[in-house]
Amino acid sequence: MSKGVICFDISKNERFQLSDNYKMLHRKLKVNWKVEQSDGELKKERLQRVGIFVLAGPQDRFTEEEFQVLKEFVEKGGKLWVLLGEGGEQEFNTNVNFFLEQYGIYINSDTVVRPHYYKNFHPKECIIGGGVVCESMWRHLIKQDIEVVDYDFSDEKYKIHFQYPYGATLNVSEPANVLLSTGPVVYPFNRPLAGYYVNEHGGKILAIGSGYMWHDKYLQSDKTNDALLEYFIQLLGGNEIQYSHLDFNDVEINDNKTFTDIAFIADLPKACLIDSIGGTETPADFKQMFDMTIYSLSNRLLKDVMTTYEQLNVKYEPLKIIKPQFEIPLPPLQLATFPPIFSEPAAPPLELFDLDEVFSAARTQLANMTSKCVQSITAKDASKPLNTRELENYIKECARITGIIHEHQDVQAREILNILARQIVSYRPYADE
Repeated sequence: MSKGVICFDISKNERFQLSDNYKMLHRKLKVNWKVEQSDGELKKERLQRVGIFVLAGPQDRFTEEEFQVLKEFVEKGGKLWVLLGEGGEQEFNTNVNFFLEQYGIYINSDTVVRPHYYKNFHPKECIIGGGVVCESMWRHLIKQDIEVVDYDFSDEKYKIHFQYPYGATLNVSEPANVLLSTGPVVYPFNRPLAGYYVNEHGGKILAIGSGYMWHDKYLQSDKTNDALLEYFIQLLGGNEIQYSHLDFNDVEINDNKTFTDIAFIADLPKACLIDSIGGTETPADFKQMFDMTIYSLSNRLLKDVMTTYEQLNVKYEPLKIIKPQFEIPLPPLQLATFPPIFSEPAAPPLELFDLDEVFSAARTQLANMTSKCVQSITAKDASKPLNTRELENYIKECARITGIIHEHQDVQAREILNILARQIVSYRPYADE
């Protein structure tokens, strides 16, 4: 039986490389899969024989044509695995969210932090408990050979702890579902970490906000991450794992909130937190532990200032703008305008006009038109019928000369003859007185 193909893209300067920080991942995958790398432009021919295509932290932008290739790959049953890290697109300088958004997944430009020490020293090397929110997923993992936290939890899913180092949160909406979340301990609380999408043709997309989960450092030191890797490969590579709507019934996801500038607030702590708070308990609003009045703008002292004016018997007047007085006066400004110079109009093109025809009398023009018409008639063969178009032009031109019609008025010849006949009939010479 031939092995399936897992192809890692390296054409976008991916941060996670099989030869660099994914060596152990490579050894685990090549047991059951044929592992390849793609360093060229994404094309349909290149993805036809690929079972799972992995984008492990791309640090360059994809073109519109490459996104179209990935879309067709997923729609035809292909499996796509997307990994990023803390800072999201902004840190990685990529545009992969443009493609993921149409499937209900978006990787945020934030960082997941554990607010108190637990096993790992760095707060971004988070160990998350209760983060497996998919019902059938944590039931599958609890049966594996993983390190289970032996506490008396009310829910068994809190016994599963996995490492999520240097990762970001996600926004997941329909048609995608949430597989992992930050849980109630890691900050921000109950935010998605892994989004999963599947279509009717078997095409799948798995997006995780931390590619460091499969880093050599964390994969060899945590059995739970190893079990998660095998589960995700099984989820993408086969059809054995099927989800129902019951698997995502009790998923608790908080809204994505934007917080204030923590770095700025950290410079404004109160001198003595215990005295300023009035007790040993930490207030619900963390802003009470900081002095915000040092750099604030308000009118709270305006009343005291006005009272001081009254005590000093000084008339209180609102401030006015004082016009500045310069030692060296500036000369008055004068608009630098000049009268416009108009060009002389060009002479009329008299060579294009027949001056004799234009300035001659109406009788002369009629005589010329008649002579031209008679000459054209006599020059033709008598056996052929008379050209009616020439006769109509002759009547129209004569009507224009005599003023029966206007210059640009279009009237038929018979109408002109009708007008002329009416004028003749209505003509009555004055009787001799």
